Amino acid sequence: MRILIDTNICLDILQKRPEFYDSSKNALLYASQKNYKLYLTSATVMDIMYITRKSFDNSAEQKTVVKDFVSAFRFLKISKKNVNFGFLGVIKDFEDAVQASCAKKHFLNLIITRNIKDFVNSPVKAITPEEFLRNY
Repeated sequence: MRILIDTNICLDILQKRPEFYDSSKNALLYASQKNYKLYLTSATVMDIMYITRKSFDNSAEQKTVVKDFVSAFRFLKISKKNVNFGFLGVIKDFEDAVQASCAKKHFLNLIITRNIKDFVNSPVKAITPEEFLRNY
C-alpha cells in the first residue's frame, strides 16, 4: 500500500499536539510495521519547516528533528499539472487539491489526514488516522 501523509499528521507528531499526537503517531507506526510505503510531497517538508520554527529552541535543533522525521518517507515532486489542478477548484483548499492531485499522479492508495472534509472531491481516498487504524 502506498500512502500520502498530509502535513497536519506530521505536525501532530512533531509538535506533540495533545489531542492528535497518539492517533497520528500510531497510524504511522502501524503503517511502517506493515511495510506500507509512506510519502510526503516536497511542499509538505517546506510547510513543516515554516510552521515548526517556533516549536524548537533553535534552528539547529529543528533541522535535526525534522530531518530525522522525514527520513522515514519517500518524496513526491509537485508538477505544474498538480498545481493547475489546485486552481480548478474541484477541491476548495488549494494545498489539499495539490496534495490529492500529486497522490493520484503517483498512484497512491490513500491519504491520511485529519482534514477529510477538504478532501471530499479527492481522486484518492482520504481517511483519518483513527479510520486507518480501524480498517487497515
